[in-house]
Amino acid sequence: MLKALFIVGGLVVTALGSVAWIASLGQRSVSYVLHLTVRDAQGQPLAAQPVVIWQRDYPAQQLQLDAAGQLSVLASESFGASALTGPGRPAAFAIRLHLPGVSPLYYSFDVARTGSLGPYQVYNDSYSANDKQWVGDFDAAGRVHRPIKPGPAGSRHAGVAPVGGKVLRWLGTATLQRAANTADGRRQYTLALELQQQSEELFEKY
Repeated sequence: MLKALFIVGGLVVTALGSVAWIASLGQRSVSYVLHLTVRDAQGQPLAAQPVVIWQRDYPAQQLQLDAAGQLSVLASESFGASALTGPGRPAAFAIRLHLPGVSPLYYSFDVARTGSLGPYQVYNDSYSANDKQWVGDFDAAGRVHRPIKPGPAGSRHAGVAPVGGKVLRWLGTATLQRAANTADGRRQYTLALELQQQSEELFEKY
């Protein structure tokens, strides 16, 4: 009888621990101040150009570069984590930009650390689900040769033709630094992103 009580007690403790662990899973967010600088192919600032910061299922932010081709904006990044053991920051900050004055396309730059940007994603719009309007992954040198993208339920699809028939490529560098926590205790960072236009790449089918 006593042994059975120990077993039942152990199962109850385990169950309660599992419930607490599951409850601790969820979304976290960190704040960051984005300092964006955009230059043309000659290194001159893109002055007074409109900038759209986009994210699916959220209203886009309509901003504008100043005379030095710069802007600063407070933003946040959400990520899945355990409240007990999860990471304190996202694996990468996704900076999603649309510069309608220079390109009809939508760009998503992942910033994981200070240094040169890796490949970035290019889309025809900001709202199509399941990456249906994904054009491809690019870097400053050209298209990254990954013509097929995994989709939901194991499906796969190829990139689509870009609006306008060409992709403006960007050379980018980022500086990511930890800043003082916000007043509500959330982690905060400063992220300086510098983008310079490269040549345009004409679309070619794979």
